[in-house]
Amino acid sequence: MSPFLSQIASLFYKEYGPDISRLAFVFPNQRAGLFFKKYLSELTDTPVFSPTILTIKDLFLQLSGKQTADRIHMLFSLYTLYIEISGSTETFDEFLYWGEMLLNDFDDIDKYKVDAKMLFTNVTDLRQIETDFSFLNPKQIAAIRSFWSSFYPKGDATNQREFLAVWQILYTLYEALRNRLAAEGVGYEGMIFREVVEKGEVEKCKELGYEQVVFVGLNALSVVEESLLEQLKQLGIADFYWDYASEKVTDPENRASFFVDRNRMLFPSQRFLPVEEKKQAVIETIGIPSGIGQAKQVYSLLQEICQEGGMSETEALRTAIILPDEHLLIPTLNSIPEEIRYINVTMGYPLSATPVASLVDSLLCLQKNIRYVEGQAAFYFRDVLPVLNHRYISSTCPEVIPSLVKEIVQNNRIYIGYETLNRTPFLALLFTPVAGAEDLSDYLIRLLEEINKQMNRAEESTLIPPAAPVMQEAEEEIPLPEEKYLTAHTQLDSEFLFHYFTTVNRLKEVMKEAGVEMQTDTYARLLKRAVETINIPFQGEPLAGLQIMGVLETRALDFDRLIILSMNEGIFPKRAAANSFIPYNLRRGFGLPTYEHQDSVWAYHFYRLIHRATKVSLLYDTRTNGLQSGEVSRFVHQLHYHYEMPIRNKLVVYNVSSSQTPVLEVKKTEPVMKLLEEYRKGGPRAISASAINTYLDCPLKFYFSVVENVREEEEVTEAIESSMFGSILHATLETLYEPLCGRMISADILKRIRKDKKEITEVITKAFATEFFKTENVRPLTGQNYLIGEMIRKYVEKVLEWDGKLTPFQYIQSEKRMNDLFELTDGREIQLKGYIDRIDEVGDVIRIIDYKSGSGLSVFHSIESLFDKEEKDRPKAVMQVFMYAWMYNRLSGNTRKIYPGIYYMRTLFSAAFDAGVWQRVEKQKQLVEDFREYAESFEEGMRNCLDEIFDREKAFVQTPTGKACVYCQFKSICGK
Repeated sequence: MSPFLSQIASLFYKEYGPDISRLAFVFPNQRAGLFFKKYLSELTDTPVFSPTILTIKDLFLQLSGKQTADRIHMLFSLYTLYIEISGSTETFDEFLYWGEMLLNDFDDIDKYKVDAKMLFTNVTDLRQIETDFSFLNPKQIAAIRSFWSSFYPKGDATNQREFLAVWQILYTLYEALRNRLAAEGVGYEGMIFREVVEKGEVEKCKELGYEQVVFVGLNALSVVEESLLEQLKQLGIADFYWDYASEKVTDPENRASFFVDRNRMLFPSQRFLPVEEKKQAVIETIGIPSGIGQAKQVYSLLQEICQEGGMSETEALRTAIILPDEHLLIPTLNSIPEEIRYINVTMGYPLSATPVASLVDSLLCLQKNIRYVEGQAAFYFRDVLPVLNHRYISSTCPEVIPSLVKEIVQNNRIYIGYETLNRTPFLALLFTPVAGAEDLSDYLIRLLEEINKQMNRAEESTLIPPAAPVMQEAEEEIPLPEEKYLTAHTQLDSEFLFHYFTTVNRLKEVMKEAGVEMQTDTYARLLKRAVETINIPFQGEPLAGLQIMGVLETRALDFDRLIILSMNEGIFPKRAAANSFIPYNLRRGFGLPTYEHQDSVWAYHFYRLIHRATKVSLLYDTRTNGLQSGEVSRFVHQLHYHYEMPIRNKLVVYNVSSSQTPVLEVKKTEPVMKLLEEYRKGGPRAISASAINTYLDCPLKFYFSVVENVREEEEVTEAIESSMFGSILHATLETLYEPLCGRMISADILKRIRKDKKEITEVITKAFATEFFKTENVRPLTGQNYLIGEMIRKYVEKVLEWDGKLTPFQYIQSEKRMNDLFELTDGREIQLKGYIDRIDEVGDVIRIIDYKSGSGLSVFHSIESLFDKEEKDRPKAVMQVFMYAWMYNRLSGNTRKIYPGIYYMRTLFSAAFDAGVWQRVEKQKQLVEDFREYAESFEEGMRNCLDEIFDREKAFVQTPTGKACVYCQFKSICGK
């Protein structure tokens, strides 16, 4: 079938020939006008002057002579008028949200020529409706009566009183805003449109020299647009052509037909378009469980087209990719096959989705969460790290920023002072504290300017000449250094920065003109909303290549092949809540647009678009996530069930995992054995008790964490995790006992320490500084850290209390480091290491004590059970303290009893607390009073374990029990 615009071009050129230049054609958008001129140019071999091409908005503005007002400027004007009229003390922060609603409502009121005074009338007498609203039809009157009759009986409610208080001043506010804008020579769209049709300015069309004004491809007309068309028709210079060729668009049971009969009746066409035979389109739906996956599926669909017969420039122009979700633009562009050389993007890329938008969001959070410590500004690490790791920032100081990030993480800095971040002039600017919306605006302007300079300086090169790009960015460009070019990547980033800079600068100017004070939170919201309304246009050759466009850009255009993404209910048609202060029944009663209008518009776009296509691919996301149902659009169901059209249904499934996870093991190849050799005598590494416990828990985990030394990425941690809690507790006890090493300790000494709250507090605070904050700067604990410090104090006091019952005893040493060699069965010697938390002497017994901040077992069945990998509740702490006792006995030349003990902190407050290790023999428990009795069998068990670790034939396999998998950091790798 011939495209609709091609038919219009043929019809008028056949009648007017070269004189077609005397006409003006009005289209839904500029894109339709460009295609119309293309079809017109194909009808003649000689040059002709083009007719005037307009949109209906262009025509209104030509007739009015006014410019549309800046939206942010109108918000400030509306706020100042509201304060003057109402006498309210409401801040701009509180006004912002519903002020935007009022602007939308005022625009609708004027576009639909509603009597604002009647709309905002407080109807206290329902009989007043029949007399004052007699100009409305019965259905409209019923809707108005329905609202006020249900509203007033409950009028004592606070919300209803507040609604009425505002409602009573809205007409005055509406008139005041219109008068102020008129005095400034500007207006919002509805205001300008209404003035044109009510002040007789339509007759200016004759002065503009248009012999005839032809309206093409319009559909959902507002009341002022209808008035414009009607007045031009009365002048005898208007003609109208509707794209209603599709029987689905004219079907009374289809919402797409909502405007059809009225438009045809009021504005009939003077000429008739040819009726062409319609071929049945091939329609397929493709469900994909991914948003990005839809974009990737585009590659396959385009490849099929290329393989069928190639894609010439003409064929590409007849193919369109439609994106109801504009955020899929970049993934889609990255999915275009290389064979397709020409691409034309007719939709803008949202500024809110650019890297500069994410950076500014991070900067606003950074400034919002500043705290002052001893008068100095400090920034929260969760705000600092995203800023430093942003590619715009990290690329500016590549020699400084990585080391700064590493320092913050390694030193676990929760709040980072300005003096730490102030490493370069650029970083000094970046982390300058600001207060107030005006200062924040200046801060962002300076920063965006500096980022652009830094990026251009870093990327300056002679990489690409500006020759014949397939697609280039918007017309405005930031000046580049003379005789130098930037990479395409940097050009795009510069464009993003330019648009954001312009937005911030404009917002600053409007704020200054209005003189309205606002909080930084309000400034951030206002900036975000301003950014959300901006799309960065892509400019290129619009009449060549594959077309990528949004839904609204398709108006009046036709394509042979269509690929429509995001065909999900809620996206196509779009589900949007009414952002209006006017209740639904009143909107309906006064003829203002409601959601039914929106549904009909989307239905029209869809059915009109697919009418002349020969192949249509509808892609949708099958995932159910939050408000996203994974449901295909209602339009697909209508095609299938109502119109009984054949539709091919496909599902793309990603096999991300097999039904059964394969067994994973690591054989001891030469590279692995080379790593194990490092534990031999003279090597750089040694095996600890915790490493042996890791092997007994899971040999594969031992390989990852010990042999390969794989560690989780280091992060800044705010909360005190169990391991850090233990480290702080250990450090506190070590510091308290350090002055007592080598001394005989009495109960009085321990009692004095326990009662010295100040000393214990200082020791705990210092332990926090060195272990958690990684600094020598000791500061009082606050918040959650204070509470944890108090928990540690309770544990310390309880340890001192229990130790007091052992007095007198001699405290020998804390945190004793030991290194030893262990001989395997084959004669090889392996290096061992260990840290004994505490060694003391009670009577004639040496105690080897291990502190455990958690809970655990102190009872074992046999030495063999300590090395049994299949033992689910293996007493790991017993194995560890036994290894320390074994090493101490060998290295110290000890001749006295060795008593292994474990201080489980969680059992300290039990009256039955016991630090001893017990062996269960049958049904009895036997205290281990002297480890030397177990030393030989323990050494044999450890030898068997280490023989296995270093045996070339024994692979590192997964744990047989699975209990260790619960909190294992490698479970995502092995899949057990």
